[in-house]
Amino acid sequence: MPHLMASLSQCNTTYVGNSSSNETEPEYEDTFLPAPLIVLLSIICLLIIAVNGLVIFLIHKKKILRTLTNMFLTSLALSDLMSGLVGIPLLLICFTRELINVCVSSVIFIRFTAISSVCHVLLIACGRYIFIVHSMMYHSLLTKRRAIVATFTIWLFSFVASVIQLSWHRLEEEALTEFEDKTEEIDIKYSLACIVLFFAIPLLLMCYMYGHIFYISYKRKKIDRQLKKNLQQPSRSLLHAWRGRSVLLITMVIFAGCWLPFFVMMLDDHRETKQLPEMQVWVHRLLVFVSFIPPLLNPILCTLAKKDFRQALKEVVFRRKARQCEHNVYFRSGSRAIKYEGNLEDK
Repeated sequence: MPHLMASLSQCNTTYVGNSSSNETEPEYEDTFLPAPLIVLLSIICLLIIAVNGLVIFLIHKKKILRTLTNMFLTSLALSDLMSGLVGIPLLLICFTRELINVCVSSVIFIRFTAISSVCHVLLIACGRYIFIVHSMMYHSLLTKRRAIVATFTIWLFSFVASVIQLSWHRLEEEALTEFEDKTEEIDIKYSLACIVLFFAIPLLLMCYMYGHIFYISYKRKKIDRQLKKNLQQPSRSLLHAWRGRSVLLITMVIFAGCWLPFFVMMLDDHRETKQLPEMQVWVHRLLVFVSFIPPLLNPILCTLAKKDFRQALKEVVFRRKARQCEHNVYFRSGSRAIKYEGNLEDK
């Protein structure tokens, strides 16, 4: 498949200096990931499986966690879990065995889970935004049916967006050595579209929504005393604690810092195959590890940082009976009461 696996195939094969032009030029052979880095990637794979599996286990074990809000978090954990169960093992096989079908499958699958993860994080941000900014319309806008449709749409859209590149590529052995200008041009346009659709637009939307959330939180802090009389729990639960704000900021930093290199590397994969300088090899190695940071930290920042999940973790894993938290938040506007399933301070 021309240039679909350009980076992997060119990095994972032997790096040899161009001795034809200069016999004294140093030659070296090296695999893309040496044994210590393969071990490190395997450890990251196990950690991804452990933390995301823990999230799914807690939701399965504790009925109180099976809320509409946590459904998005469960779907995100499943997406990240798949990157550890399938994506990384396929990538390791590609690096060690250099089987083209396995390499293509690993690239497609990792891209599928990456797009799915990005869309899930954006969906979670939308849920938080609707509750904070349009709280009066929260339950009318975010219904169970719409949540299920949105989740299903993300999985379907992520799958189609990741495999569509196969429609203009061939996997025949002879096609691997051909350079097709038309295919190369389509690949570049596809990579640019991925950068815009799955990084730039989600990042701008999340910056706007979380910025608006911070602004609303700041304004509500000024009228905290007035809200206390309408709340059935301390007003601190309605306002984002600094810890919650820090989690949102860290989420944004990880989103921008990890997914931008991932999608930019997609664009770099489709340039004409050339021998890579040693420094660029290390850059590619670093980017491989960076792309697996979100699946590892998403369940910690988006899920295990929530109070209800922390208490469930104490009860189920550490066998401690935690103080039961108030699971529903009520507040009133005139004669109308609004209920939110979860703890806002951890949203």
